[in-house]
Amino acid sequence: MRHILGIDIGTTAIKAAVIGEDGKVYGEETSEYVLTTLPSGEVEADLKLYEDAFAGAIRGAVKNSGMDKKDIKCVGFSSTAETCVFLDEKNQPLCKVIAWMDTRGTKEAQYLSEHFEKKDIISKVGFDDFYAIHPISKILAVKNKSPEIFEKTRMFAQIKDYFVYVLSGKFITEDSVASDHGFFDITNRCYWKEMLDFIGIDSKYLPELVEPGQEIGTITAAAAETFGLDPDTRINVGAFDQACGAIGAGNIKPGIASESTGSALVTVATIDKLSEDSTGEVPTLCSGIPGKYMYQPYCTGAMITKWFRDAFCETEKQIEKETGLNAYTQMDDLVKATPPGADGLIMLPYFQGSGIPELNEKASGVYYGIHAGHTRGHFIRAIMEGLAIALKRMLECEKELGATMDEIRSLGGGSKSKAWCQIKADILGIPVKVIKNSGSTPCMGCAILAGVANGIWPSVEEATERFVEIEETYEPNPENAEIYAETYRKYVEISKALNPTFY
Repeated sequence: MRHILGIDIGTTAIKAAVIGEDGKVYGEETSEYVLTTLPSGEVEADLKLYEDAFAGAIRGAVKNSGMDKKDIKCVGFSSTAETCVFLDEKNQPLCKVIAWMDTRGTKEAQYLSEHFEKKDIISKVGFDDFYAIHPISKILAVKNKSPEIFEKTRMFAQIKDYFVYVLSGKFITEDSVASDHGFFDITNRCYWKEMLDFIGIDSKYLPELVEPGQEIGTITAAAAETFGLDPDTRINVGAFDQACGAIGAGNIKPGIASESTGSALVTVATIDKLSEDSTGEVPTLCSGIPGKYMYQPYCTGAMITKWFRDAFCETEKQIEKETGLNAYTQMDDLVKATPPGADGLIMLPYFQGSGIPELNEKASGVYYGIHAGHTRGHFIRAIMEGLAIALKRMLECEKELGATMDEIRSLGGGSKSKAWCQIKADILGIPVKVIKNSGSTPCMGCAILAGVANGIWPSVEEATERFVEIEETYEPNPENAEIYAETYRKYVEISKALNPTFY
């Protein structure tokens, strides 16, 4: 049987999975790394941490699969789209890797937004403005604050571009990752020359552009030996992690949307073409399927539940240590014992700014309506309800642009919470379907792209139809509709009132 190695480069971990041509996961491994977050907004890490995690994930997944390396025919990539690597003439790092959520470029983003015409920003970038998340803002910040690094840079790469180079010896990127850079023209699918000239970036110092899911050659002999892969293994450039996650969830056509609650809460709706009515408030990116696009609004996500666990759940963590019962499972039980609406407690889940329709990078988290009767269960439930409402607001913005959705496919860490999935179904008013092996969905998506390009499967459509399995479906509970309608109304009112106070 032929197998594919799917590699997902995430915010704080790299996951690799060996997937067979029957669509089953035969072995996987996750290697974590720690980002350094500074009070000034910088979020970064040494490239060596990523390299060690990359090697550990590959070797672990192959070992755990029990497969002969000759059975692994190709490698596919999935990754974040805004994590910057600055390399010198010898392809060595000039500074630490700048993570996607880093905000050092906030002032530069405002400067770029003021310089370029709004209509050009919308048509070229797919956003209504430039934001600190965009690599172009980060690059300009480095140029302004560390000009010597900018001048010595001979490859402005993203983290996936770097590891594609590690395996293939080539710097190649693709439309879906490039479409979130701020210097890529999503309408014409090429680098935006006017922006490059304005910043002073020579295009020869950028990766070559190809379509998502394109096979780009064979692994280098050195990489094959280093990572224990066969010298004939083919390398696929893959796609953006949210695009791969959508493919791995079967979200490849109108009517189905997907949501991933990990470090960020992200929703994806696949569309066939750019909307003429778009005002840029709903981020529009290139899909992992060549020629298609996707709406991809986002806000902070499960990092809030992790924060609450680490700060307020010492008892649950101790029980997990002693018995193995997961702390998050115990938190779920607290939520189930708490009534819908959390007895009036509302949380605005803005730990790294707010999502659309406000999209305020300076927004911070808020608990509203606290009284003496509230318990930890109320506070946890308010987090889950707040994020579900944030998801609903994002989906409503997508619908206004013509996107259709009759169901939501759920993936990521948040999909493991039964209480949370039911809350999402109740608040959204449509079924929430959890994908089997949801934690491996981005790996499955990039594996499907790689497998199709390698001739293992005839098409993305057929592969998703055969292999995407629904593990559980959560139907909306009509008894909670009135409660959540009032919670939603108050949430929106509070958001609009407090948004001007964040600065």
